[in-house]
Amino acid sequence: MRRRTLLTGLLAPMAGRAQDEPWPTRALRAIVPFPPGSATDGIARFVAERLSSRLGQTVVIENLAGGNGLIAARQAARAAPDGHTAFFATNSTHAASVHLAKEPGFDPVRGFLPVTLTSLAPLVLMVRTDFPARTVEEFIAVARAKAGALNYGTGNIGSLAAAQLLKSLTGIAAEQISYRGTPAAVTDLLAGRLQFLVSDLAAAGEHIRAGTLRALGVTTAQRIPMLPEVPTLQEAGVPGYEFASWVAVFLPARSPAAIQARLNREIRAIIDSEEGERFSLSIGLVAATSTPDELAAYQSREIALWGRIAQAANLPKE
Repeated sequence: MRRRTLLTGLLAPMAGRAQDEPWPTRALRAIVPFPPGSATDGIARFVAERLSSRLGQTVVIENLAGGNGLIAARQAARAAPDGHTAFFATNSTHAASVHLAKEPGFDPVRGFLPVTLTSLAPLVLMVRTDFPARTVEEFIAVARAKAGALNYGTGNIGSLAAAQLLKSLTGIAAEQISYRGTPAAVTDLLAGRLQFLVSDLAAAGEHIRAGTLRALGVTTAQRIPMLPEVPTLQEAGVPGYEFASWVAVFLPARSPAAIQARLNREIRAIIDSEEGERFSLSIGLVAATSTPDELAAYQSREIALWGRIAQAANLPKE
């Protein structure tokens, strides 16, 4: 979960060539595959505002929610490869889709050019404070006793996989309800229409801090700085449980390498700043950047990981 170390020496020659290019010549479009209020949207808007100042051109956020991010990814893959369209991809679009989408409509590897990782997103198992469980062990006992009577929401493929993995490792049964984004699922959890949620903190963090939702466990292998008192699911009695979502920036395939390098340098400077780290934590993310090659290697490992998750959690291909 540590922030990635900058390799500025390797990037400097490429960045210098990028500055000689007549780019950008107009406003940039940043496509986000989830709605406002999501963690992906939050970090995208933070980057876009500061990138506008650094590049001297407006960066316009375009939210294209739905289809677990695939609708937005298709649009981004088809965009002109001129450096004026960037995509804030997630593990949903650029790793899980390989194993879970029958016809994604794009190739997450060949159809995009990696720029940089921006964030890791721990997920949290949460319930309303009136739910009759204060620990993961008690939650599992209640879920087993109610045998399929509990409902949970999923606002993206990450929350779906995290919940399915929990079910497969504990043997509990519960009914899944799909939402177009996490904020809507959090709203229904607060209203009592759902009994639990496994989600990132962007939409739910304020409710956990306010005491209207209770965090039972985090999905990562280590505790997270945003909720240091909350145990990991492994600590709380679910051996082998480990999962995190992520956000990264990609360009359409065949975009100029010089622009790829320039965007890498600019976005990493934004994310790796003290302000970037503070903001990331404030919306439930951990700042994490990379070189383009590091992102490509990370994506390859994540695609393999999602193959194992899909098999272990018995996730259907749709």
